Amino acid sequence: MDGDSWLSIASLTLLLVAAAYLSAAEAALLSVNRTRIRTMAEDGDRRARRTDWLLQHDEKALSTIQIGNRVLSLAFVTLAGCITVARWGMSYLPWTVLLTALVLFFAGELLPKSLGRGFAESAALGCSGFLCLLTRLCSPIYFPLASLGRLISRQVREPEEPSVTEDELYEMLDVIEEEGTIDEARSDLIRSAIEFDDRSAQDVLTARVDIVALEAGMSPEEILSVIKGNSHSRLPVYEGSIDNIVGVLQIRKYLRAYLHTGGRVDLPALLDKPFFTHKSTSIDDLLRTMSREKINLSIVTDDYGGVLGLVTVEDILEELVGEIWDEDDIVTEDFMKLGGYRYEVSSDMQVTDVFDEMEYEDYDEEEFEHLTMGGWALEALEDIPKEGESFTYRSLTVTISRMKGNRIIKLIVQGPPPDLALPSTQPADAAPPAQPAAGGDR
Repeated sequence: MDGDSWLSIASLTLLLVAAAYLSAAEAALLSVNRTRIRTMAEDGDRRARRTDWLLQHDEKALSTIQIGNRVLSLAFVTLAGCITVARWGMSYLPWTVLLTALVLFFAGELLPKSLGRGFAESAALGCSGFLCLLTRLCSPIYFPLASLGRLISRQVREPEEPSVTEDELYEMLDVIEEEGTIDEARSDLIRSAIEFDDRSAQDVLTARVDIVALEAGMSPEEILSVIKGNSHSRLPVYEGSIDNIVGVLQIRKYLRAYLHTGGRVDLPALLDKPFFTHKSTSIDDLLRTMSREKINLSIVTDDYGGVLGLVTVEDILEELVGEIWDEDDIVTEDFMKLGGYRYEVSSDMQVTDVFDEMEYEDYDEEEFEHLTMGGWALEALEDIPKEGESFTYRSLTVTISRMKGNRIIKLIVQGPPPDLALPSTQPADAAPPAQPAAGGDR
């Protein structure tokens, strides 16, 4: 080969390498973890700072890469065509164009982009210096094109959509957890924070039947008896009916007054003004209000103004960080494995939470939205049940295991083996309703 031939080959190789470089840089910028790059930049990494600048100006950087790639591709095909015509004539030109297109696609696009995605962080950091320089040099070319694009987009405006949806965020959490970047506990905490605003007061309240309250006409001895039998720091006080709550008594304040007066306590003078909230109030809003007003206990009302239950700040925080136990709490298991695919569950648990714990998927989530196990059992059995009564739902059998008066306390769910607990091929809305199992003592 003569000197011109070597020069032609070197020029073609250089153009191909430059195109591959830009393709790899484009894939790396699109795939790199922006949060990690920003953290590295804040720690003082110069390459990360340059990469972060490119990510903040990604439209300009990616447009520069696209312009550069098109120029390089055109130069590669043109040079190869000129060399072919000069050496072998016009008859070989179509084959040269086809061959150069294939080389550009595989060696200048497909392989570099695959490597750029596979080594996104290293590639982005390594390319950052030259790309920053190239992006700034191409700004005069980019500016008029960007202005024209913005003008057209204003004329044909589409509704804006969020860059990351909630479902995509959950999928990202699953991937991060599987990769071991964060453990399950941290992942659950992040999920709880995302779902926090979707919960309302009725989802976290202590039910009306479980409220420990004082009647305004109780004697000091009766009040002391209630206080000794419970570990609450505050108790609601009512007149006549629990629906007529007139105040909230701080136990510490009452005991101090009782000792100071020798038992002659003026109860109404010690009461704090009760705070009421509707059952539909978001716990996010409720927590902010209670924190601002320095309120620890809120009475939850139904649509008719009656008392549905009560919520404390601790109840709300437990939705975010999980169960908070102190030395006076009695530890109870809401969900307990009994063996043989049998599970004992609390009537207060959400049905969907029980199914998640069981890893059971053969159900329609909308059918059980905001429905507790106790509420589900009452709907299925259509009456106040007795211990031992059961009903079936698809491949599950649910049995009432413990009652307290007319209230369901515990249930036992008999699930299918894991290989049978697969989504049903039958549409969820065509599934038969839950029916009482044969042999129930009704």
